[in-house]
Amino acid sequence: MSTRRDMLVMDISPWPSGSGFGGSHNWWNYLLSKGEKARLDNLLGAALLDDKLRNRLVVERDRDLMDAFGLSDDTKHWLCKIDASSLSDLAQAIVNSYQMSA
Repeated sequence: MSTRRDMLVMDISPWPSGSGFGGSHNWWNYLLSKGEKARLDNLLGAALLDDKLRNRLVVERDRDLMDAFGLSDDTKHWLCKIDASSLSDLAQAIVNSYQMSA
């Protein structure tokens, strides 16, 4: 017996329009209905797939990008303070922080 799980799979790279990206409102509705940790995970995943988005997150610390993923002001401030020069470093700092707070 299989269990059906509601999942939404979309092509988002290059972000935000993707290659033939259709139904973007479905993806954003799905994303924004999730908790902040899941939205942050999705932001990191999207940055992994798209160089320009990665630069906006890691180098520029673009608050408009963080706003698009529905991150709180506290989380945006915290992300901007993390000393990281790569997506890997940023992701590791986020993981470490979550582990310390668990």
